[in-house]
Amino acid sequence: MTQLSLELESSLDYQLVVSPRAKRLSLRVEAGRGVVVTTPKRYPRRDIPGFVEANRAWIEQALDDIERRTPPEYRVWPPQRLHLNAISKTVLISFGAENAPDGHKDDRTDTFENLNLSADSGDKIAVATEIAHYLKVVARQVLPPALENHAREKGVQYKRVQIRGQRSVWGSYSSSGTLSLNYKLLFLPPELVDYVLLHELAHTLYLDHSSKFWRQLEVFQPGAQALDKRLSAAGRDVPPWLEWAL
Repeated sequence: MTQLSLELESSLDYQLVVSPRAKRLSLRVEAGRGVVVTTPKRYPRRDIPGFVEANRAWIEQALDDIERRTPPEYRVWPPQRLHLNAISKTVLISFGAENAPDGHKDDRTDTFENLNLSADSGDKIAVATEIAHYLKVVARQVLPPALENHAREKGVQYKRVQIRGQRSVWGSYSSSGTLSLNYKLLFLPPELVDYVLLHELAHTLYLDHSSKFWRQLEVFQPGAQALDKRLSAAGRDVPPWLEWAL
């Protein structure tokens, strides 16, 4: 798959992905990334702006829906703060020589931490990448110990855990015994973080999502189905611009 590139031939901005596996022209709208058009390798570029324009109504509706679901503090740029619900912490962001923000102006009951970034505040990719690096460090301090505690309590084992930044999943478990957790779990409330950890630990016993898996998960976490439904909407608590991180 080729590298993403920004196309400005149409009045609607979009990112173009040229994929040898694509059978036809398609588009999707993603939080943080905007409009993404995927095209087969030999598709004529001159036809793409018209395709995007023909889908303008659907695209604008999708973009509006994403903005409406995004918390107000994550719609502004440059970012000013992060709410890490999993650990009840608010991170106040400053750039370069800026003074650290005054945490006492926040009406939440979280503890506060100041994060000063070296990236230029106008460079979305650099800012998102630096923040993602910080969040991965925090996640490595928080998530593996919590996972280990749950595994000990439930009497299950895994070989190793890694912290990643997956786009579409909160966690995963491989047959090799590696359990992967998304650093964006830090934005979720504690009960949903625990649910994800227990969900992945249940996969150490059943790799699929069979009825046996769900019964086991219900033993680990009563009310698992209701928590799973809540998790499906939890992505709105994550800053969409983190998808720009490298």
